[in-house]
Amino acid sequence: MARLSMLTIWLIALLQLGLTSADKLQVYLQTPDYECVNGCYQALTLVSFKDITAKKPATADQCNSTSFASSLALCSEAYCDEKRQEAGWTYMTQTCKKSKVTLKKQATYTAQIDKNMVPQVDTIKDKKKSFNGTVLIDQHSWDIGYRTVPTRTTFNMYVLNLLSMSRQNFADLTSQSHGFGFAVYLFMITAVIIGLVNRLISLSVHSFVKDISPEDANNPPVSIKRSRGSQIYTWWRKNVTLPAAFGYRHAQPWGWVSIPTRLQSILIFLFVAINVIFMCVGYDLFDENMSEPDDKQAQLLDYLQYRTGVMCVYNMPLLWMLAGRNDVILWVTGWSFSSINLWHRWVARMAVLQAFIHGVAYTIMKKDSLYERFFHRMYWATGIFALICFVFLVVLSIKPIRSRWYELFLITHIALALMSLVLLYFHLTHMKGKYNPWVWACVAVWCLDRAIRVARVLVLTHKALSKKGKNTVALMSDNESGLIRLSITTSIMMKPEPGQYYFIYQPFSIKPWENHPFTLASWKVDQVAKSTTLNFLVAPQKGITKKWRKRILKTEKKMDHTRFLLEGPYGHSNPIQNYEHVLLVAGGSGITSMLAYIHQLQNHREDLKQLRTKSITLVWVVKHIPYASDVLDNELKAFANNASAIPGIKVNIQLHISRSGDSTPTRTMIGSISSESSSSGWTPAMTRNNSQVDSLPPMTRNNSEVHPVPLMTRKNSQYNTSPTSTSLAAFSEKAGDDIDEDRLHHIPLKDPLESDEKPKAPAAMPTSGLTLHSGRPVMRDLVDTALQTLVGGERLAVSACGPARMVDDMRQAVVSVYGSEEGEVNGSTLEYFEELFSW
Repeated sequence: MARLSMLTIWLIALLQLGLTSADKLQVYLQTPDYECVNGCYQALTLVSFKDITAKKPATADQCNSTSFASSLALCSEAYCDEKRQEAGWTYMTQTCKKSKVTLKKQATYTAQIDKNMVPQVDTIKDKKKSFNGTVLIDQHSWDIGYRTVPTRTTFNMYVLNLLSMSRQNFADLTSQSHGFGFAVYLFMITAVIIGLVNRLISLSVHSFVKDISPEDANNPPVSIKRSRGSQIYTWWRKNVTLPAAFGYRHAQPWGWVSIPTRLQSILIFLFVAINVIFMCVGYDLFDENMSEPDDKQAQLLDYLQYRTGVMCVYNMPLLWMLAGRNDVILWVTGWSFSSINLWHRWVARMAVLQAFIHGVAYTIMKKDSLYERFFHRMYWATGIFALICFVFLVVLSIKPIRSRWYELFLITHIALALMSLVLLYFHLTHMKGKYNPWVWACVAVWCLDRAIRVARVLVLTHKALSKKGKNTVALMSDNESGLIRLSITTSIMMKPEPGQYYFIYQPFSIKPWENHPFTLASWKVDQVAKSTTLNFLVAPQKGITKKWRKRILKTEKKMDHTRFLLEGPYGHSNPIQNYEHVLLVAGGSGITSMLAYIHQLQNHREDLKQLRTKSITLVWVVKHIPYASDVLDNELKAFANNASAIPGIKVNIQLHISRSGDSTPTRTMIGSISSESSSSGWTPAMTRNNSQVDSLPPMTRNNSEVHPVPLMTRKNSQYNTSPTSTSLAAFSEKAGDDIDEDRLHHIPLKDPLESDEKPKAPAAMPTSGLTLHSGRPVMRDLVDTALQTLVGGERLAVSACGPARMVDDMRQAVVSVYGSEEGEVNGSTLEYFEELFSW
């Protein structure tokens, strides 16, 4: 299957390369109709006319010249058919109009010409010769003019006049092949359609499922007959959409480069191929070229700088559109922000490469007059500074800088992007407005995105801007864990969904524009007040979250009433309620994205269109014991006490303690969930930034043996704990930073508060939904165990969120069990949802 998928990639690549001819590797495109008349124009510019007094005639001078216009009309009639005459004269009329000159109709000029008195001239031989009156250029001159122009304009001139063309002309334009600008936009539309179709197929496969028949209730899922569509979908998931491009690393970068999935790789490869092909081929160099005769190197530099400059301008609107949060592509395809951001980076790389080649080639061409051009020509200086901004944008966007100094990256990125756009506008002034629409398109995209952001903020939390607008309660219930619980009340009533995240602003701070994404974990709708309370959990790191923690600690009750603004919601919700069994795997603060799904099933089941879920298994791998203790005392309290806390759904929690980050052993009690220990009844979530979570080591099948630790009972304890509490002091003492994984699996876990002389036998609580494990789980084992619980037509949803390595391991595990062979499962039985947020 893997070989077949790679063959698919190469076949698509060969189809793209099929646009090229093996003969001299040239791209053959249909020349636009107006180029026939444009060829006449280019040939006539080699000679002069006595009614043009300027030494270096501009377009306006030529349009005002009766001799030049009549010669152009006569040439068009001689060498162009009726259709190309009409298209060409329309093009020339628009060109003259931009120079504020009205060109008469072609028939008006030809009617005034006495063709018997018109001399025929060879403008190549008679170059710079002056004529008095109308002339007819010979066939050779027109051939050279026509051959010279398309090489320079085929890749760009089609789209340059879109705004000035009539609807009919635009319809004629779109019926042909239009070079790079048309190709790259058509490709992006195709990519969006592929994403949309992929989304619709996935929804159809998992939304329209028949109920399990009684005869299939006790049969294993492999006995269910697989349809042809299910087999195709399984192959598509296993070989195209789910696996990484190569190997298994997707969430984990290779050095500074993020590895896309295989489908993303195919689309990105084709986008890069289009750019490279149009940059490298299709240059018609010949000695009689009118722009640079007898100098093919100069011709190549001229064409190269012109073409790459135009290609860069074409890529700019795509670049700005993919940079926004409110991207229509994201809404239509359902792709994650990380996927769109990956596209943004690749478009940026192509645009900067093209700008760099454009600048270097033009500099070599004009090397003899650099000083004069820099100080006396605005387009030259602004172009240099725009290129510098482009280069710095790429350099300051590498992953190490984005990860370590994100605030610095964000500020410099926005500033440099805006500066480069302004400089580009002034750089293009010498093109007389031909490329302004592309610059203004970037401005429109940016302004629209910002306007939508402001609108989202005002709609959600406009009441927070008033004098009495404090809408947030920030609470810290445990100093040792350091977790901050935020409860933010919106200004309107809304119905959130799991998987959504919001950007939080602090409006009356030193930096009111600063915002960070946080995932929603739970919510409460107030029908009376017409508002909704959104709950978050923040694990303070650096920057603004660290300041929040200091501020809360200064309060007497470790509770602060403040105001925050919300922007959102963003993200998407996975339909886990459509599956009979659900496996949620979280690592560290990745627990954030899992809590909201459990909260919805527990408190907002009426919002679900259909509910099939029978069981949920939550696997949480965590390093720090205080962190886990705090969450179990609050967010997972009900489920640790009772596996049947949700009517009709069994919830099992597997807590895997990988190691302790504490230098000194503590008596932190995992699961000390007495009523006194819980200060809040809602379910918040962690910060969305998974990159700040410590990565876990590889999870291989060699590490599959884990030691389950049942929930234990402590009786007659001198500490005020509940009967269902479990002491993990043994973990703290023996599972230090330099933990021996193999030795940890066999640690005899006992309560250190009990005397060795009078050991107490642990007794598992029959209704408890919590079990403790030492070491890290194996992702494939978790998937296999979950699949063994399926019967008949039951289905399993798997979702993972956490450190990059853990997410990659889970993706690989799901891919490995997909298939049509014995012991494998199809795509309609098992679905994988990945919760990954990265910049």
